[in-house]
Amino acid sequence: MAEFYVYNSLNPNKVVKCNISFRYFIIKRVKGEFVWTLEIGTTHTDSNGDAIAPQRVYSVSVANFDEMIEIALAKICAQIDWSPLTTDKSAPKVTSNLPLDDDSDVDIGQNVYITLEDSLPSAGIDLSEMKVTLNNGVVDFDITNELDINGDPYKYDIHWEPPKRVRSRY
Repeated sequence: MAEFYVYNSLNPNKVVKCNISFRYFIIKRVKGEFVWTLEIGTTHTDSNGDAIAPQRVYSVSVANFDEMIEIALAKICAQIDWSPLTTDKSAPKVTSNLPLDDDSDVDIGQNVYITLEDSLPSAGIDLSEMKVTLNNGVVDFDITNELDINGDPYKYDIHWEPPKRVRSRY
Protein backbone atom coordinates (compact mmCIF):
# COMPACT_ATOMS: atom_id res chain seq x y z
CA MET A 1 0.00 0.00 0.00
CA ALA A 2 1.26 3.46 -0.88
CA GLU A 3 0.16 6.69 0.76
CA PHE A 4 -0.23 10.05 -0.96
CA TYR A 5 -1.73 13.43 -0.13
CA VAL A 6 -4.43 15.38 -1.92
CA TYR A 7 -5.31 19.02 -1.60
CA ASN A 8 -7.86 21.28 -3.25
CA SER A 9 -6.21 24.04 -5.25
CA LEU A 10 -8.69 26.53 -3.78
CA ASN A 11 -7.71 25.53 -0.23
CA PRO A 12 -4.01 24.62 -0.20
CA ASN A 13 -4.05 24.64 3.63
CA LYS A 14 -6.17 21.47 3.90
CA VAL A 15 -4.49 18.19 3.04
CA VAL A 16 -6.13 14.76 2.98
CA LYS A 17 -4.10 11.55 3.24
CA CYS A 18 -5.14 8.75 0.90
CA ASN A 19 -3.81 5.30 0.18
CA ILE A 20 -3.72 3.14 -2.89
CA SER A 21 -3.19 -0.59 -3.20
CA PHE A 22 -3.59 -3.48 -5.59
CA ARG A 23 -5.52 -6.45 -4.39
CA TYR A 24 -6.28 -9.62 -6.22
CA PHE A 25 -9.28 -11.82 -6.04
CA ILE A 26 -9.89 -15.29 -7.37
CA ILE A 27 -12.84 -15.44 -9.70
CA LYS A 28 -14.65 -18.78 -9.55
CA ARG A 29 -14.92 -19.26 -13.28
CA VAL A 30 -13.84 -22.17 -15.35
CA LYS A 31 -10.16 -21.68 -14.55
CA GLY A 32 -10.33 -19.77 -11.23
CA GLU A 33 -8.73 -16.67 -12.75
CA PHE A 34 -6.97 -13.97 -10.75
CA VAL A 35 -8.36 -10.46 -11.14
CA TRP A 36 -6.34 -7.47 -9.97
CA THR A 37 -8.27 -4.55 -8.54
CA LEU A 38 -7.18 -1.08 -7.60
CA GLU A 39 -8.38 0.22 -4.23
CA ILE A 40 -8.15 3.84 -3.14
CA GLY A 41 -9.26 4.97 0.29
CA THR A 42 -8.86 7.52 3.04
CA THR A 43 -9.46 7.70 6.78
CA HIS A 44 -10.74 11.26 6.36
CA THR A 45 -14.47 11.69 6.96
CA ASP A 46 -17.06 13.10 4.60
CA SER A 47 -18.79 16.45 5.08
CA ASN A 48 -21.23 14.81 7.55
CA GLY A 49 -18.47 13.23 9.64
CA ASP A 50 -19.10 9.72 8.29
CA ALA A 51 -16.44 7.34 6.95
CA ILE A 52 -15.78 7.50 3.21
CA ALA A 53 -16.02 4.09 1.57
CA PRO A 54 -12.96 3.05 -0.44
CA GLN A 55 -13.26 3.09 -4.21
CA ARG A 56 -12.51 -0.15 -6.05
CA VAL A 57 -11.71 -0.43 -9.74
CA TYR A 58 -12.02 -3.91 -11.18
CA SER A 59 -10.83 -3.33 -14.74
CA VAL A 60 -7.36 -1.86 -14.33
CA SER A 61 -4.93 -2.00 -17.23
CA VAL A 62 -1.77 -0.19 -18.26
CA ALA A 63 -3.80 1.79 -20.80
CA ASN A 64 -6.39 3.12 -18.32
CA PHE A 65 -4.39 3.18 -15.06
CA ASP A 66 -4.10 6.98 -14.68
CA GLU A 67 -7.68 7.60 -15.75
CA MET A 68 -9.06 5.03 -13.30
CA ILE A 69 -7.10 6.57 -10.42
CA GLU A 70 -8.44 10.04 -11.29
CA ILE A 71 -12.04 8.82 -11.46
CA ALA A 72 -11.86 6.93 -8.16
CA LEU A 73 -10.08 9.78 -6.39
CA ALA A 74 -12.59 12.34 -7.70
CA LYS A 75 -15.42 10.28 -6.15
CA ILE A 76 -13.64 10.35 -2.79
CA CYS A 77 -12.75 14.04 -2.95
CA ALA A 78 -16.31 15.02 -3.88
CA GLN A 79 -17.42 13.82 -0.42
CA ILE A 80 -14.91 15.94 1.52
CA ASP A 81 -15.73 19.37 2.95
CA TRP A 82 -12.88 21.48 1.54
CA SER A 83 -14.06 24.79 3.03
CA PRO A 84 -13.05 27.50 3.44
CA LEU A 85 -12.33 27.92 -0.26
CA THR A 86 -10.30 30.82 -1.59
CA THR A 87 -11.84 32.89 -4.37
CA ASP A 88 -10.07 32.57 -7.71
CA LYS A 89 -9.58 36.26 -8.47
CA SER A 90 -6.97 36.18 -11.20
CA ALA A 91 -7.33 35.15 -14.81
CA PRO A 92 -4.85 32.78 -16.45
CA LYS A 93 -1.89 34.47 -18.11
CA VAL A 94 0.09 33.87 -21.28
CA THR A 95 3.61 33.32 -19.91
CA SER A 96 5.35 32.69 -23.21
CA ASN A 97 4.52 32.91 -26.88
CA LEU A 98 6.21 32.55 -30.26
CA PRO A 99 6.15 34.47 -32.47
CA LEU A 100 6.62 37.36 -30.08
CA ASP A 101 3.95 40.05 -29.70
CA ASP A 102 6.13 42.72 -31.31
CA ASP A 103 7.17 40.61 -34.32
CA SER A 104 6.00 42.56 -37.34
CA ASP A 105 7.47 40.30 -40.02
CA VAL A 106 6.18 36.78 -39.33
CA ASP A 107 6.50 34.17 -42.07
CA ILE A 108 3.23 32.62 -43.23
CA GLY A 109 4.62 29.16 -42.40
CA GLN A 110 5.59 30.09 -38.82
CA ASN A 111 4.52 27.66 -36.07
CA VAL A 112 2.77 29.20 -33.07
CA TYR A 113 3.59 28.29 -29.44
CA ILE A 114 1.70 29.60 -26.43
CA THR A 115 1.99 28.72 -22.73
CA LEU A 116 -1.01 29.49 -20.50
CA GLU A 117 -0.59 29.39 -16.71
CA ASP A 118 -2.91 29.91 -13.77
CA SER A 119 -1.22 30.67 -10.44
CA LEU A 120 -2.41 28.93 -7.28
CA PRO A 121 -4.72 29.22 -5.47
CA SER A 122 -7.02 28.85 -8.46
CA ALA A 123 -9.73 26.74 -9.99
CA GLY A 124 -7.52 26.02 -12.98
CA ILE A 125 -7.88 26.85 -16.66
CA ASP A 126 -11.13 25.85 -18.34
CA LEU A 127 -10.45 25.26 -22.03
CA SER A 128 -14.05 24.37 -22.90
CA GLU A 129 -14.88 27.94 -24.00
CA MET A 130 -11.48 28.76 -25.51
CA LYS A 131 -11.44 30.04 -29.06
CA VAL A 132 -8.22 30.78 -30.92
CA THR A 133 -8.29 32.87 -34.07
CA LEU A 134 -5.61 33.76 -36.56
CA ASN A 135 -5.86 37.22 -38.08
CA ASN A 136 -4.33 37.94 -41.47
CA GLY A 137 -5.17 41.65 -41.27
CA VAL A 138 -8.50 41.21 -43.06
CA VAL A 139 -10.27 38.09 -41.78
CA ASP A 140 -10.17 36.08 -38.54
CA PHE A 141 -9.70 32.32 -39.03
CA ASP A 142 -10.83 30.02 -36.22
CA ILE A 143 -7.99 27.50 -35.66
CA THR A 144 -9.21 26.16 -32.28
CA ASN A 145 -9.77 22.61 -33.60
CA GLU A 146 -6.28 22.52 -35.13
CA LEU A 147 -4.40 23.06 -31.85
CA ASP A 148 -2.17 20.54 -30.11
CA ILE A 149 -2.73 21.08 -26.36
CA ASN A 150 -0.71 19.39 -23.59
CA GLY A 151 -0.50 19.99 -19.87
CA ASP A 152 -2.76 20.14 -16.85
CA PRO A 153 -5.41 22.61 -15.63
CA TYR A 154 -2.74 24.96 -14.24
CA LYS A 155 -0.34 25.06 -17.20
CA TYR A 156 -1.07 24.30 -20.84
CA ASP A 157 1.35 24.30 -23.75
CA ILE A 158 -0.48 25.09 -26.98
CA HIS A 159 1.04 24.48 -30.40
CA TRP A 160 -0.28 25.21 -33.89
CA GLU A 161 1.30 24.46 -37.23
CA PRO A 162 0.00 25.98 -40.45
CA PRO A 163 -1.50 23.39 -42.79
CA LYS A 164 0.74 22.05 -45.51
CA ARG A 165 0.81 24.22 -48.58
CA VAL A 166 1.22 23.16 -52.17
CA ARG A 167 3.54 25.46 -54.04
CA SER A 168 3.90 25.63 -57.77
CA ARG A 169 6.60 27.21 -59.85
CA TYR A 170 5.90 28.50 -63.32
